[in-house]
Parts: sequence; C-alpha cells; structure tokens
Amino acid sequence: MYLKKSWASVLILAPSLSFASVSIDIPRGVQLLTVNGEDAGYSSLGFDYRDNLTLNNGVNQVVFRISKIVRESGSDKTKYKSTPLVATFNESDTKLFMKVPKIDTFDQGMTFDSKPEFTLAIEGSDFEPDSLVKDSLNIGFKLMPDMVQEVSKYNQSNEIASLKRFENNTNNIQASTSSKLSANSNYEALKEAYLEVEDKDKKRFLTWAISNFE
Repeated sequence: MYLKKSWASVLILAPSLSFASVSIDIPRGVQLLTVNGEDAGYSSLGFDYRDNLTLNNGVNQVVFRISKIVRESGSDKTKYKSTPLVATFNESDTKLFMKVPKIDTFDQGMTFDSKPEFTLAIEGSDFEPDSLVKDSLNIGFKLMPDMVQEVSKYNQSNEIASLKRFENNTNNIQASTSSKLSANSNYEALKEAYLEVEDKDKKRFLTWAISNFE
C-alpha cells in the first residue's frame, strides 16, 4: 500500500517537475559564453558545445556566439566566431528553441556580423516570448576578450538587453499594472456601493457627481 501511494505521488508530481524551469535547445555551432553574467565554461578556441541549457524560472540572460569552421577561399578553411549575441527574457515553465542562420563561408559570417539575427522560439511554434529582448555585444577587435567582464560592463549600461534596463522596464510595467488594478478595484467598490443604495440616494449621488465633474 505504501509503495502504491509513493508511485501515485511521483506520477502526480511528474508534470510539475517537468515544467519547473526554462530550457533552451541549442543548435550545433553555437557557443555559450555567459549565463546570467557567469562564465558558461567557454573555450577561447571556440570548440566547446552544449546542446541544452536549463535555467531557473524568472529573468535570465544568455550571451553566445556562432563558432565554427567555415570556408575562406577555395578549399581553405578558417575558424569563424561571430559577434557575441545577447538574449534577455523573463519566462517560466517553458521550452525554447534557438535558431541561427546557416553560415558556411567566411563572407557569410561577415555579412551576419553586419546585421546579426537569431530566433529563440517557444516549443512547437515560430513565436518568440513577449519578454524576449535581443541585442549584439560590441567588443571591438580584442583577440581574447574576457567575456564575463565585457558582459558585466554591458549589463551596467542602458543598452536594450542589459539587465539594468530590462529590470527597470519590468519594474515599470509591474507598477503600471498595479496602478491599473488599484483603479479597477476602486471602480468596482464604488459600483457595488451605488447598486446597494436606495433610488433617492442614487439620484442625490448622481447630482453631486455631475456637479463635481471636471
């Protein structure tokens, strides 16, 4: 009986356990640099790869780049590492799929760097989360930049996907929502009180309200 109850508990909890975080499927050729400002264990050579990333629910930031061997000219090949890309979002209990353009030549890589684009779509769709903010991180021509330091500087700036700006925007949205809910609550309370009084009191209230309306 105890074993049956234990298994029943596991089965009940299984759905909630599987959706207790945010996971990202990562395509081959993408190198994680930092996750929430922390070193993701990247190699400066750019050959490391993780196919999946699991994050806690809430605000998260992932900085990554495309890093792969490409054709340079003729049969010659070279290592291409794109400009770092930034994805900042506030999501819960969801699975995301990262998509990046196919880059086979160095020229394609240079074109991508001039206008970098990527997709972080919700599982089973082509739609991205409403909270997602994307950007690229300009680090200049540094040969082996300290990405933790570069991302730290970025997040202290007011750039579009910086944690500083993202959290400020989130706080403003929450304050606005709270204000609207408060106003709606006041309206409902006033409406309820109006409906409960007698007709003569309703007329007196309407006369007062109209005379004080601006």
